[in-house]
Amino acid sequence: MDRCPHCDLTFMQLDAQMSLSPPRGGYVNDMAALLTPTDIERLVQRCQDIQHTTNAELIVVTVTTTAPLKPAEYVFWLANRWDMGGAENRGLLILLALNERRIESEVGYGLESLLSDEESLQILQRHVVPLLQAEQYAEGLYHAVDILGKALAVKQKATSGRRWRSYFA
Repeated sequence: MDRCPHCDLTFMQLDAQMSLSPPRGGYVNDMAALLTPTDIERLVQRCQDIQHTTNAELIVVTVTTTAPLKPAEYVFWLANRWDMGGAENRGLLILLALNERRIESEVGYGLESLLSDEESLQILQRHVVPLLQAEQYAEGLYHAVDILGKALAVKQKATSGRRWRSYFA
C-alpha cells in the first residue's frame, strides 16, 4: 500500500513532510530515552522469543513527538520506510509518542491475515494504555510486546491447524 489509510497521503507526501526516516536500531528504538538498559534488554529478549516462535518481527519505537505528522501517520510511514518483517513483511511496529500521549501499531501485510491494525490497536488500548497513563512506560511497552506476540502465536497456531485439516478432510 502506497497510501496511508489514516490520512490518504502518499509516501512521497509523507516523505516531503518528514525528510529522512530515523535510523533503525534493532528491535527497540528508544528515541525518547524512556527506557533503562535493563528495560531495553528485556524487550529485545521478548521480541527475539516472539520472532523465534512466530517468525514475526516486533519493533518498539519511542519518540518525543511525531510532529508534523499525527501518530497514526507516523507509525505507517516509519513501518514502511524501515521495511519491517523482511521480504514477507511479517512485522509489527509499536510506537509510543510521548507528547501526543498515544500508542499506535502498524501490522505488516504478511501478518494481517492473523492480526489487523484495528485488532492490535484495540488490544493496546484495552491492556496497555492504563500502564502508560500511570507513566509505567517500560512495563507498558513490555506488556504491549508480550500480549501482541501471544495473540500472533495463538492465531498462527489456529490458522495452521485449519489449513492442516483442510488438506485431509
